[in-house]
Amino acid sequence: MNNTTSIDNLIRLALIALMVVWSITILAPFVSILLWAIIVAVSAYPAFVWLTAKLGGRGGWAATILVVAVLVFLIGPIVTALPGFAESLRTFAGELRSGDLSIPPPPEAISTWPVIGEPLFRIWQQATTNLAEMVTQFRPQLQSAGLTLLKGVAAAGLGVLQFVLAAVIAGIMLGNHERLKQLAGQLFTKVAPESQGRFLTLTEQTVRGVTMGVIGVAIVQAILAGIGFAVMGIPAAALWAGLCLVLAVLQISIVLVVLPIAIYAFYNFDTLAAVLFVAWNVPILALDNVLKPILMGRGVDAPMLIIFIGAIGGFISFGFLGLFFGAVVLVIAYDLLVAWLAGTDADTLDAAEATAGAEQE
Repeated sequence: MNNTTSIDNLIRLALIALMVVWSITILAPFVSILLWAIIVAVSAYPAFVWLTAKLGGRGGWAATILVVAVLVFLIGPIVTALPGFAESLRTFAGELRSGDLSIPPPPEAISTWPVIGEPLFRIWQQATTNLAEMVTQFRPQLQSAGLTLLKGVAAAGLGVLQFVLAAVIAGIMLGNHERLKQLAGQLFTKVAPESQGRFLTLTEQTVRGVTMGVIGVAIVQAILAGIGFAVMGIPAAALWAGLCLVLAVLQISIVLVVLPIAIYAFYNFDTLAAVLFVAWNVPILALDNVLKPILMGRGVDAPMLIIFIGAIGGFISFGFLGLFFGAVVLVIAYDLLVAWLAGTDADTLDAAEATAGAEQE
């Protein structure tokens, strides 16, 4: 009888393991989309609750409106920037073919820069005097750079498509938020019964904090930089603002976009206008270091430094999704450490009191 029971248990475990493996294999292509959907849903939940109340409890309509708003915000700038980008490429290609493309001479100060100054000055000077010869000389490098750029554009297009699907799934999650929140609470309770829902709350707070710190600051930087580009009359201003948004979200400084445009401004506009343009962008560049840590730690019951280190470390180790889940893991680990240390201190105190009581007796 015991042998039969053991065999039955082994068969059940094997079938369960097989179902788990199959389920993971089936869901593997959609893991990143599902994770993004969770991030979007958790981040948008306060807005969903507010909008649902305004719509008289119509949660489905509120979720639909939020999904449409997210998609418009995502696709709108891309659609707006594409015509200007295409026109800029046509103009550049036409001027390059006709030989009318002119590049201003390099400043003499560049040749004094350490290491890269002299080679950069020589290449720039060659491009100023004979651009066609320089293009021929560096044709293999330019072709490789073009192929890399095409791969990057394709990857960006795939990323946009994945985010669109994630936004739709997030809307479905928001429409069924009560059931999903109950399931998440049951899962956290199963994994850590002593947490009593605290880990679920920490996860929600951390994801929203990182979203505000990363996405919020990136949006502010891109909008302010785009205003500066538009006021200065920079060609394809919407495109450069969109590139600033992408770089800021990817935790890359927008100085890579602002600095070349500032140099362009000094060569093509009045000195006063160019100086004002630089003065406008200096505080924008500083927002990344000032505003982000404040927003990331806002409303989260954990030290801001823990959240910041978790987000940056997660990004370095696992890419963009690591920004969110690195912070969540480190915050929960920190909370567990604090609870363990507090429990250890309590146990030590109880043992000391027990010893003292025994000695008095």
